[in-house]
Amino acid sequence: MIFEILTTSFFGGIAATAFFKKQGMTTNESGKIQRIISLSGLNVKDGKNTLTTQLIRKKKHDWGWEYKYRIPLGRSFDDYVSKFRTLEDGINNRRKRISFADLKSLQFDSNITQQLKELWKAKLTERKEIELDFDGLLIIRVYDKPLPQQVTYTPGIDWKIPVGLTRDKNAYRYHDFERIPHLVLGGATRYGKSNFLNSLIVSLIKSNPEHVRFFHIDLKGGIELCDYESIKQTLSIAYEPEEALHTLQTAYLKMREVQQLVKSKGKKNVQEANIKERHFVIIDEVGELNPQETVTPGEKRLKQECQTIMSQIARLGAGLGFRLIVATQYPTGDVIPRQVKQNSDAKLSFRVQSATASRVVLDETGAELLPQVRGRAIYQTADKREILQTPLITSDIIHETIAPHIVKKEDIFESHTVEPAKRANTVTFEEV
Repeated sequence: MIFEILTTSFFGGIAATAFFKKQGMTTNESGKIQRIISLSGLNVKDGKNTLTTQLIRKKKHDWGWEYKYRIPLGRSFDDYVSKFRTLEDGINNRRKRISFADLKSLQFDSNITQQLKELWKAKLTERKEIELDFDGLLIIRVYDKPLPQQVTYTPGIDWKIPVGLTRDKNAYRYHDFERIPHLVLGGATRYGKSNFLNSLIVSLIKSNPEHVRFFHIDLKGGIELCDYESIKQTLSIAYEPEEALHTLQTAYLKMREVQQLVKSKGKKNVQEANIKERHFVIIDEVGELNPQETVTPGEKRLKQECQTIMSQIARLGAGLGFRLIVATQYPTGDVIPRQVKQNSDAKLSFRVQSATASRVVLDETGAELLPQVRGRAIYQTADKREILQTPLITSDIIHETIAPHIVKKEDIFESHTVEPAKRANTVTFEEV
């Protein structure tokens, strides 16, 4: 019996080795990357010498391999970023390497040839994903398996909302609004930005229904945030720039009220003052409030006032429990107010069309290289940057969550809304 097992394993191993060699599965990945780089024209001629990209070290992880290279003088990280697609497609050509981990599932019996064919077919259809980074050395991470293209919605905890599933052992990443108060979102249309906003709002309602307050500004005509118009947590909602100004003024006055309350208690912030309410100012398509894109002087003045209030909330709101979330699908130029961006230590960018658009959101390139997968995004904080898959939330989950909180409109206006006609209490800004 033992002899039969050993014999079968021995000849099975010979068959596997011959099969792999015949199919060209023994390609060294790090060497392959260097060859792709060389053929891509990234080597540098220095007289008679050719300066190449040199492998310094490589490390095996649970998710795949990380390679570090020294780049030659005369080349920059951006040069390699421009060849991202060439690198990824080259790694994913039809020559696949079979690892020992792949062999664990095989049974070395009379059916070994058929098993090898099926394994080879599976290796041909799988696709690896790569990431590029730079820390003085060029870092190329090659992931054995791609991120899932759909992640089920998971509720948040307290003031932490789910951002998405990471490659790090399939762990969920959360954004803590108590630690990082403001958030900037960007991404081309249909890649998941509005889905994420809905996920964020629903998570906050689920975890803090009695203490969360919203000021919604949906400048896409109300098609994204209109579901939340009649819930008790919404203090004000706007669908046009004129309405946006009133909503922002209302939020600003409320922030000043909280400021006076915190001051009267002799405290520095809402946490010390034991104030549980948190106010979220959510602006979908902030580009519609760009003063540079106006026709009349009155329209320009109105949008300048909106941006001024947004900047003040970004600067002063953190300690007063005000959180600003701005989103845009057209990240160009100064579409995001500079004060807002500078005071937002967290940024989430879905796929964008160009490196310029990526810099508008992240201050760095990279978002233009994301795969064309809805929900795939880069989440960046002051100390970390990672690619993740954001959760998908359905209309059923949204409606089920908000149903217990819907109230009559007149009740909302009587209890929350600042009357716009009372100009003595309205914030105004004039251009000098």
